[in-house]
Amino acid sequence: MNPTAIYVSPLVAEAVRLTTEDGALKVFADAKKIKTEPDEENTIPRCQEDQFKEQFRMERSSFEILLRVVGKAIAGAEHLQPIGQMCLPEKLLYTLTLLSGNRSFREVGETFAISKSSGHEIFKWVTAAFAALLPRYVKWPDKDVACTTERIDILPDVVGVIDECRIPLKLLVKEEEGQRHIVALALQAVCDEHSRFLDIHIDVPDLQCILLKSELFERLIDTVEPLMPPHKHLVGETMYPLLLNLMTPFTEKNRKLGPCHMRFNQAIRSWNAPAERAFAALISRFRRLESLEIATLELATTVVSATCMLHNFILECGEPIDGVLDFDTVPERPKSVVFGAHGLVNWDFTAAAERKRDNLVAGFMHA
Repeated sequence: MNPTAIYVSPLVAEAVRLTTEDGALKVFADAKKIKTEPDEENTIPRCQEDQFKEQFRMERSSFEILLRVVGKAIAGAEHLQPIGQMCLPEKLLYTLTLLSGNRSFREVGETFAISKSSGHEIFKWVTAAFAALLPRYVKWPDKDVACTTERIDILPDVVGVIDECRIPLKLLVKEEEGQRHIVALALQAVCDEHSRFLDIHIDVPDLQCILLKSELFERLIDTVEPLMPPHKHLVGETMYPLLLNLMTPFTEKNRKLGPCHMRFNQAIRSWNAPAERAFAALISRFRRLESLEIATLELATTVVSATCMLHNFILECGEPIDGVLDFDTVPERPKSVVFGAHGLVNWDFTAAAERKRDNLVAGFMHA
């Protein structure tokens, strides 16, 4: 082997070749002087699809689309990319490799023939590019759309379910405005029946309901420009406030629950499954989220946003999530406080929400 040539994994070389327009590989190969062993090269056609998906957490066809999407998004600003001698496909593949597991920057850098410091710059740039695409892929459905699954025959006009999970931080991150150490991030998400994210909010968890600190809460209580019509709603557990567009289960604090109330509660809780599947798919596919080793809160938020964008992007490409689900990867749900215990239940708009919930319960009389 030529001592001046840089050895790159044959899988990486093949991935770049398969996802680059005609002629681009020659430029890449000339720059990197890629060498592959003949015996390894011969095994790629037989297992390239499985290998590709195992390492990069998406099918090759999905990556080809992602490459075009990112390329179009950065058109005209290519000169701002870090490490100019490294092509865009390789930067994306490098970042996806880091997100997909717990390998160190040094280990992945050896595969891609780049230094640890260069790898950090590429990782920050690519995850920021993914996060910038979040509004394109994480968005609310049209206002005249509601979910259409069998459970909707029981509880009508549900748009999605709200839930949260915790993302552990491997390093203790300091807040810029104080000395409090942060050991986890709270990811609040609204999911539809297909486990797509419709809205996300990332914040530092505390005793307060995360929803109250999010833009979503402001939109849910906005009576001038409401998020959705009054007959539609999200559903969530008792840690969330009861609002006109957010239905929550009954508790036994102030009344004894009858059969209709119990069936209503069960109908709401049946919606936990899409959220649980979404979180399990997210962390199973991007296992770096199992213990996120990030030094700043800003970068941690960017990385989580990037993975949420990729989650929806992959679903949009038609890839099923059943093959990647591992519910053991999801951190144990934190103990939640019934929202009434926050002392914030006597709002002006609570009465309308209670009337709406009572009307929905009436539909369970003959269920």
